Amino acid sequence: MTRDRLPGLLLAIAGAAAGLEATTFDVTFMTDPVGPKALPYLAALTLVFAGLHAAARPQRDTRWPSRQMCWKLAGATGAFLLYAVALGFLGFFLSTTLVVAALSHLYGASPRQGVPAAALLSAGLWLLFVEILALPLPIGELWIR
Repeated sequence: MTRDRLPGLLLAIAGAAAGLEATTFDVTFMTDPVGPKALPYLAALTLVFAGLHAAARPQRDTRWPSRQMCWKLAGATGAFLLYAVALGFLGFFLSTTLVVAALSHLYGASPRQGVPAAALLSAGLWLLFVEILALPLPIGELWIR
């Protein structure tokens, strides 16, 4: 097996794991016809097929990312993990603002540019989900007390 096939196989395994996890979702009686499982199943199928395609037909001129880019990717992964942990406590708006500001700084934006842009993005997403789509977002335990 060439090392070009390894990312594809890992992607296919991650897709299969996501699909397996989606089978554990509880569906209540009063849900929409598609239910909460449709999006995870679609994402899992996409990951599996993309991974199998990448493993079956690897690109020979593919280069692995540089060490600096690997650190940036690790930082972004850490930021998203912290986002998932902080979302329930800080709420959607503050958590999203912090993670977008951190990601923009990680990829070269100054705090003067990144923080206002992150706040505007968070406000726009809040309006989209809460006002237009009527989907509730977490306010955060910090603000409820």
